[in-house]
Amino acid sequence: MAMNDTSQPAPTRAMRLIFEYEGNQVRLVSQQPVEMAITGSDLAGVEHPGYYVDTRDASDRTLACVPARNAFSASVEVFPQRPGEPISRVDVPQQRGAFTVVVPVPENADYFSVVQITPGRPDTQAPASRATSPVEGGTQITELGRFPLTANPQG
Repeated sequence: MAMNDTSQPAPTRAMRLIFEYEGNQVRLVSQQPVEMAITGSDLAGVEHPGYYVDTRDASDRTLACVPARNAFSASVEVFPQRPGEPISRVDVPQQRGAFTVVVPVPENADYFSVVQITPGRPDTQAPASRATSPVEGGTQITELGRFPLTANPQG
């Protein structure tokens, strides 16, 4: 008897991470192990502007990169006091909130990193840094926080 489950991605060890943020300060609130099917697109090292959570090994190599949707929102929804009026969005002076992501956790994973990717501006000179200077006009990656992987609870 042949089993016909080869079309489904195999379950992968993953972690549900809950973060809280205020401004650009971010902290990890919770790590919860989960098993889920991860497709190849979830592991892609994309460089579109936005916020991402990377799973990295001890030598800082990115093993997986997952977008952190709805993270660091600069606006909030404001609900009307009277029914029937539209919901509006209002910019907030200080970004504050929480977000959740599920990231793959390969065997050699060591920590998670929250990063912000911003598009480069060819007309702006990047400030000098201790690391190799970014190419003028290139994409800039800023690490906002680094959080160790906790051991999975047994059972």
